[in-house]
Amino acid sequence: MKRCFFTIADNNNLKYAQMMANSLKKFHPDIEIVLFGEDQVKATGDPHFYYRATPALAKTLFDQGFDEVCKLDADTVITGNLDHIWEGDFDVAVVNNSNPKEDKSYPIRLWNINPMAYVNCGFVVMKSKPFVDHWMGLCYSEHFQFYQYKEQDLLNIMVFYQSLLVGGQYKVKFLDKSDKWHGLISKQFWPNIELRDQLTEMKDNPPIKVRGKGLEIKQTGYPLLKEEILVLPKNEEWPIDQDKKIVAIHWAGGNQPGKMNFKLHFKPEVIKKLEELVK
Repeated sequence: MKRCFFTIADNNNLKYAQMMANSLKKFHPDIEIVLFGEDQVKATGDPHFYYRATPALAKTLFDQGFDEVCKLDADTVITGNLDHIWEGDFDVAVVNNSNPKEDKSYPIRLWNINPMAYVNCGFVVMKSKPFVDHWMGLCYSEHFQFYQYKEQDLLNIMVFYQSLLVGGQYKVKFLDKSDKWHGLISKQFWPNIELRDQLTEMKDNPPIKVRGKGLEIKQTGYPLLKEEILVLPKNEEWPIDQDKKIVAIHWAGGNQPGKMNFKLHFKPEVIKKLEELVK
């Protein structure tokens, strides 16, 4: 299975793209990261390309022989292993765009889609060329001009009105409906994120056999790997169901002052971890 991550960045955002790539390589050093830069965008001659780039570039990668691709916005920091994003049978996997605090600051409304369910275009996993072709077709159609968030709005229409759940043809996976959160779903709750130690069984290694005083096997288990993880603890506001492991942090918001300045938003130990990841 040929996979890659890809991002798009103009010259002003190349420094963020490098930070994202550095963090991603800490967890996935063997998966290719494809960067589409400003010169490639200008070569399209399309003044609206940035607003429909995700399906267009995914199609390019499928045509080059990739089977599965994941688009990450340049201003993203990967903070955990992403093996799980490829798991399962689906056409597209998506992440949430908002949370209760974000919705008050930046409300997005599209048709009758629940604002807490509306998905973000900064982290999208695509396995289906027909899905990408359909999405790109919409982005180059007359419908494109009528939607404020362009490719993102059209993605939401496909996800919520053309999935198998409502009689459509596409299988959709919602990555944030789990114990792991990706991207904007945690924004404005960043000060609550904690750095914790986690012990993980290394099941790719032979199990360890612990014997008693005789020859009998007293205990069998796999070697344990100790790793640092970021966690947003369960609370009365967000999240309310369980602790969430934060595997990606997405900044968004354009070129705002203080962008990617971790010291403005996180606890000291989390700041240190993030600075290590992006180096």
